[in-house]
Amino acid sequence: MPKIRSPNLPPEHRATLKAYVLRNGRFWKRKLLVAWSTGRKAEKPEGPLLREVRNRHGPSLLQGLSLSHID
Repeated sequence: MPKIRSPNLPPEHRATLKAYVLRNGRFWKRKLLVAWSTGRKAEKPEGPLLREVRNRHGPSLLQGLSLSHID
């Protein structure tokens, strides 16, 4: 499975994802995928940017993404 490199993500997307990762811990990908699938977290301050990440890159972005790619 190919890895996603951080240059593919704009700085604001990386910052939003990093904050989400740090706040949600080990299972951040699962939590984010559920949030994207159900529309949860839409009211949170980072909700619009997280939806933008999903809409621009798709949920498949999470498959090859790790915290080291976000930094």
